[in-house]
Amino acid sequence: MPSADFDPTQPFSGEEACEAGLRRALRDGRFRRIFHGMYIDARIPDTVVVRSRAALRLAPEGGVLSHWTAARLWGGVVPEHANTHVSFTRDVRFRVEGIKHHRFRHRLHIVRRHGLQVTGPEQTFVHLARHLNLLDLVALGDSLVRKAVTTPAGLLAYAQGWEGQCRREAVAAARLVRDHVDSVPETKLRLLLVLAGLPEPEVDIRIHDADGTVVFRIDLGYRAAKLAFEYDGRWHDEDEQPAMDESRRQYLSIEEGWRFEIFVAKDVFETPEATIERAAAALEAVGVRIDRPLSDAWRPHFRCPTAQAA
Repeated sequence: MPSADFDPTQPFSGEEACEAGLRRALRDGRFRRIFHGMYIDARIPDTVVVRSRAALRLAPEGGVLSHWTAARLWGGVVPEHANTHVSFTRDVRFRVEGIKHHRFRHRLHIVRRHGLQVTGPEQTFVHLARHLNLLDLVALGDSLVRKAVTTPAGLLAYAQGWEGQCRREAVAAARLVRDHVDSVPETKLRLLLVLAGLPEPEVDIRIHDADGTVVFRIDLGYRAAKLAFEYDGRWHDEDEQPAMDESRRQYLSIEEGWRFEIFVAKDVFETPEATIERAAAALEAVGVRIDRPLSDAWRPHFRCPTAQAA
């Protein structure tokens, strides 16, 4: 019988399984392997927290979860990455498939998250400035702010004081991070417009009733001109959502005088140039002055016609 201290719902080593009399059970489907030499009850979902716990158990002393792994532990949105990332401030000899380790000379800002040692959200952001493109780094910043683990001002101040690699990229991205952004595609639509030289739309415009209660929200827009730009992801086609969207937009159009421009994934990721012109024309139609010619600064960031959005 396993000892009372053995908890298979937490990552455990092969040696611990043997001590608990479960060596054969490792091969009968009751347990699954997380990394080489580290296992868990097969009923426990494969989450970033589970993999992080297992990685730290395998790592040499002093390991800190970082990069993509830290971002996800903070609730941030980053592109998928196959490895769990662990950082050290000393040289280590450590090789496990599925775990990537990093060596830093600077001091790590260590915070506990889910009971684990992890780099703080601001340091995680600047570390990833070396690896993520501008769009994905701003989207990470927006998502960290949405999770209330940092602020736009906090990210910018940390980036400006950063003395490590890619300070310039971190600062540039931090300057574009905003509060109350709902999704990555919304971030990228906003950046497409801004990098093209169009006036930056306000994020999360809230429409109040006579009592001051928020009754409607607009993703992006120009309050003075009453022009709304909204991104409709795939979930806007589900169940009753299309009818709800149409009802809200009709009310705001008829009763409040708002105009709407609706964008989908293809507009942002397949035909960005046409989308910029459409946005510019909509702004000019409501009397907003546009400086032409428009900027080409968006081009290096929106070049892949097969990019997908949620």
